[in-house]
Amino acid sequence: MRRNSPVHCIESSSGVAPQSHPGVEEGMGCQKREPMEVTDTFICLGAVNVKLLLRASRGVLLETAEHIGGNVLVDERWTCTIREPKNRPNGTFKVQIHYFASAARSSHPDPHRPVSLESAKGVPGLMTIVKRNDI
Repeated sequence: MRRNSPVHCIESSSGVAPQSHPGVEEGMGCQKREPMEVTDTFICLGAVNVKLLLRASRGVLLETAEHIGGNVLVDERWTCTIREPKNRPNGTFKVQIHYFASAARSSHPDPHRPVSLESAKGVPGLMTIVKRNDI
């Protein structure tokens, strides 16, 4: 008889409502916003630094915003799920990040950091990213 061990899962999010960094929305001359989202999947070894992974996902959105004429992200929201899969060696984690934001133009600079970083829950230790979006 086989025992199925439960998959350890850690979830965190920025909250239900979209958020913008202080000053960014106030500097918007035009209220035009272009909604965007990205889903990144990472395989990490040893630990999970969620703050670093969130910055990477947000960076993809900011780069996309710049390509379409925006210079800031507003209405940001993210979720993160960390799983230690049964079929992977101990110490390997599968991390999925969903990051939602809207591209906009503002006279205030983008802060280049995710909203609600204090809500990010990770796994302490030294993280090595083995794969990104290539599962």
